[in-house]
Parts: sequence; C-alpha cells; structure tokens
Amino acid sequence: MRKYSIIIFTFFISLNTLGSEFEFSLGGGFQYSGLVGTQFSLKNNDSKYYISVGLPGYGVGMQTTVSDNQQHTMGLSVGNIKSIFDHDSYYGFLTYNYHPSGFNNHGWVFGTGIGVYDEKEFTRLFSHERENPKPKAMITLDIGYKF
Repeated sequence: MRKYSIIIFTFFISLNTLGSEFEFSLGGGFQYSGLVGTQFSLKNNDSKYYISVGLPGYGVGMQTTVSDNQQHTMGLSVGNIKSIFDHDSYYGFLTYNYHPSGFNNHGWVFGTGIGVYDEKEFTRLFSHERENPKPKAMITLDIGYKF
C-alpha cells in the first residue's frame, strides 16, 4: 500500500509542476457516462483530459479548444454503459462543446457528438436465445456544469 501511495503522490506533484489544474463537473449524456454523471478533469491551458463516472457507466475522454475566445472545443469520448438485466454497451464519440463563459471558467457546457454505440452479444431477460446486435451510429446531446 505504501508503494502505491508514493507513486500516486509523485504523480500529483509532477502534475502541479506542469501548471495543470483539476476540474469537477456534473451533467448528463454520454460525455458524463449516463443519465447523470460526473467528470474529473485534468486541465492544461487549452486542453483537458477526463474520467467520467455516471449512472450507469464510465468513460474517458479529452477536449481541446478550437477558437480564439475558448468557447468552442472538440474532442473524443469512449466508455462503457453497464446494464443490470441483459447486456453492456460500448461507445465512442467525436464531440463538440460550447462553453458560454469560456473553457477556463466555471459555468454551463452544452455539447453534442456523433459516434458509434456497440452492444455485446447477449441473452434477453427470460429468454434462452442469443442476440448479436450490430454497432449503431448515434448522436449524443450533453449538458453539464463546471465547478
């Protein structure tokens, strides 16, 4: 345990020397891994890298600013949506977000994305037949608040 604590401590010290900062946000949509979720982000100037944990999934992603006023970002998000009854699903999206108060400030974030949603082979509840669904193209709408 002590070994892992030292590794984690060293990691965080090195991040602080790079001028990075942490950000926390709440929201809904695939970028937040479900109906309601959180993002724990590491921000460095005009980019951020995040882990999202939501109801009912988890994911990772990144965003970078694409405008001079830092209100528009592009990125990607990949993750897994867990299911209680029958199957898990995987997703990957190219994302666009609008930050009305700016990328480096607290406030609302409105996003969308286009990508692929892929369900694993599964057996329906109360059935013995296996189903093998095909990947589907999807659009996501996301809304969140950065603290």
